[in-house]
Amino acid sequence: MNVFKELRRADKWYLGGGKKVLWAPEFPLWLERLGFWDYACYLDWRVEPLFTLTLLDEKNREIVPTFQRREWVPSHLTQWYRTGEKISLIERRCLLPQDALTSVVTLKNNGQQARRLKLVVWTCQNTSGRNEGICVDEPQIAATSALSFRRRYFTRDKHLNMEIYHAFGATVKPARQLKATFSVNLSEASANHPRWTLTPFYEAFNGKLPNEMKANVGVSPAGYLYMGLCYPLTLPAGGRVTLVAACALDSSRDKALQHLADALNTDDPIAASQRAWQSFFDSVPTFTCSDAYIQRYYWYRWFGLKLNLVDTQGEHRLPHPCVFEGTNAGWFRHHITYSAQCHIRECRWMHDPAVAQGSLRNFCENQMANGSFPGGILTGFAETGRGFYHANWGAGVKALYALHPDDEFLKVVYEPLCRYAEHFQRDRDKENWHLYDVINQGETGQEYMSRYLFARPDADDWGAIQLKGVDATVYIYELQKTLAWMAEKLGKTDEALHWAGEAQQTKVAVLTRMWDDKRHLFFDVHPKTGQRSFAKAAVGFYPFLTDLAGHDHLTAFWEHLFNPKEFATPFPVPSTSLDDEYASARGEWKGKRHACPWNGRAWLMTNSHVAEALARAAQTLDPALKKKAVDFIRRFIRLLFIDRDPQRPSSYEYYNPLTGQAPFFRGVDDYMHSWIVDLIIQYVAGVQPGEDKVVIDPLPFGLKHFTLDNVFVKGHILKVAWQQGKGMKVWLDGQVVAARQRLERVEIEM
Repeated sequence: MNVFKELRRADKWYLGGGKKVLWAPEFPLWLERLGFWDYACYLDWRVEPLFTLTLLDEKNREIVPTFQRREWVPSHLTQWYRTGEKISLIERRCLLPQDALTSVVTLKNNGQQARRLKLVVWTCQNTSGRNEGICVDEPQIAATSALSFRRRYFTRDKHLNMEIYHAFGATVKPARQLKATFSVNLSEASANHPRWTLTPFYEAFNGKLPNEMKANVGVSPAGYLYMGLCYPLTLPAGGRVTLVAACALDSSRDKALQHLADALNTDDPIAASQRAWQSFFDSVPTFTCSDAYIQRYYWYRWFGLKLNLVDTQGEHRLPHPCVFEGTNAGWFRHHITYSAQCHIRECRWMHDPAVAQGSLRNFCENQMANGSFPGGILTGFAETGRGFYHANWGAGVKALYALHPDDEFLKVVYEPLCRYAEHFQRDRDKENWHLYDVINQGETGQEYMSRYLFARPDADDWGAIQLKGVDATVYIYELQKTLAWMAEKLGKTDEALHWAGEAQQTKVAVLTRMWDDKRHLFFDVHPKTGQRSFAKAAVGFYPFLTDLAGHDHLTAFWEHLFNPKEFATPFPVPSTSLDDEYASARGEWKGKRHACPWNGRAWLMTNSHVAEALARAAQTLDPALKKKAVDFIRRFIRLLFIDRDPQRPSSYEYYNPLTGQAPFFRGVDDYMHSWIVDLIIQYVAGVQPGEDKVVIDPLPFGLKHFTLDNVFVKGHILKVAWQQGKGMKVWLDGQVVAARQRLERVEIEM
């Protein structure tokens, strides 16, 4: 399976693969300029600009490349240029695993005369920003002809919050040491653009830079700090030259310089990036099928997870590897509880469980004094965590254990999860109803919905509310059940009985207080009156994720989920029923378009929950729902392709459920707060691991063929293949353990 070929396209530019760095500017201004001028992220910190490259001819005139076209694959971005100088140019950009943003430029001389050119690698940094929270200072020139400097971030009360060192330089391939000239100049602020004529170098350049360091001169250090390195470059007649420029980022200057040296000394940086990405793709199950949308999205989802993967190697309050919620430098660029619950489900399929385990362990090690987990873990020196989100930790732990049984992991997370559950019992259910409180519209991750107006008419002003939430209660029920199971596994019999009792009381409360026998849906409950909400929200289907919902509740699907006046939209599924007073497929709340409205958009998070609930109900409660589940998952996946073009998968937060249009104005693609790989593996390929067996039970997608291979289950390798007319086979460690003529349920003892 050539994943690079599978995902190749011309309308994307995101680069990842480092441990802390991401380059995915949502609205790039300088994408067609050489180098990396648009911002990058170091963890959750915006870093800009990085560097650009300028070519000068024999008369020191700039050779301006004209962009022609681009091609992107997960490992690198390629852009083709032409010039008016009989020189063609190809630039390939990548982000190497040592957090080095690297530009590999190949020049071809199409003329009959050798050319003696100069390459200038340079940047421009704003030094005026301490009052705005950022300060750039301490430029240094290294013996290796690399420039480095420090970027510091401050809190509003001027406390140091983060420190990042940049190191940049260049070389020519095949690698040889070129003596660079340098210049560091301070200037009053003007326009910070990657244009040679705006630099102080432009007027003083006479074939080289003057080896000057003017960083602390003048009346004030405020302004723009220009830093550049100039390299001589000979381009033979009819020949090619490849040059490499890079910028490495780290919390240590020495490490940044070392990572830069490693990048520049790499024989082929692009090949190195490809190897790193291929190694990742080799570490997950291989999937192919006859549906181009499902196959491509499977691999695109793994790309998104790797893109947002972070491994600080123990630094910055993130002791374990994890997946950040999304790209860009806003709130999404953190380890966030709301999405971490999804990452456990997805990343459990990786051969190494470290990322899935880290998705919970990081929060256990940042647990709040009251037992809750922070909504997002901040990486600055002066800040720890912020906010709170409800999350289904219990389901994630059990799902992970089914693939990677690890009692030591259970021991590590058991006590923190007990404290978390006790927090809900103590602080989120003072009525002792065994229904659990939502106390502001943001902590469900689902702001701007009528369900909150039921708690308080002005809940959308972000004030405090109290609402017994269906989603919050389902999550705690799952956790109570899981804690009972964990306690039993860990030999804590009394505690197992305690948590089983708590779960049973929660189940009774959900069925008696949240289920409405007349309206046939689960509803939020008012904590003072016990009245059920008037708002029909997609969370009303969440009890079907568990054994809370049974045969008596299946009318919820037939009357609501499949009702075109409510939730049965062309592109599933609106987070709020479309017959709601405030429903809007266009994301308008009270007449104003909002960035994150949950009053009618089709959110990936909601879709993941509802797809899982529907598929589970189809396989455990009513086989008549199987075709409905197939239709839902298939339409969900097609929704994620721009204009339904199979070459253009995407992962925005939400889409218009009537038209399928993406919210391009948000600029937030490759957003990871849902699960889709898990749906494909469990319900398309049918692999559903349990504690002592693996069930193979694909839903009837009508595929001509599919193969799921390289699946690690409890230390074994599993493979499932289906071909129309030949049947289904299951292999365990290379041996056929089941063969069927039809797609049907198979159980493999483990």
